[in-house]
Amino acid sequence: MTQPAGSAANPPDAFDRALGALSAIPVALIVAVTFVDVFARYVFSAPVRGSVEIVEYAMALVIFTALPLVTRHRGHVTVSLVDGLMRGTANRLKIFLCDLLSTAVLGVQAWRLWIQAADDLAHGSRSVVLGWPHAPLYYAMAVLAAVSTFCMLWLSWRSLRGLVSGESA
Repeated sequence: MTQPAGSAANPPDAFDRALGALSAIPVALIVAVTFVDVFARYVFSAPVRGSVEIVEYAMALVIFTALPLVTRHRGHVTVSLVDGLMRGTANRLKIFLCDLLSTAVLGVQAWRLWIQAADDLAHGSRSVVLGWPHAPLYYAMAVLAAVSTFCMLWLSWRSLRGLVSGESA
């Protein structure tokens, strides 16, 4: 199993640091907008116009900028119902099949997001209050989902090599 990023066995590389920084920016934006919105609402009775839309866009970016990082380090939440029952080759086969399924799901997600982005671009879809276009956000989400797909494909390849060689990936 892959060690978490930042552990002594697996220090973060430039890719991890870049993804971490990309994830931190929208989190900081959410904190700042929420603070200013609450402060302005209670002190001046004037909330920040469009704060909900800003937070919604930032939340989507938090999720999708972190997705490749979490995927790369097998950091997703998992349920291990059969892990105790499987050992050796059977366990390596299960890991490989789960990796392939995850790769397919992420690939479909990236594809569908790209189609949604193109559709929104063609129709000029925008947010209600601020009038922000949806397409750039969906394109960014699609690209980040595609990066996650390639990370998962790499993990699938490692799982296959482990299955063939008889060693853990």
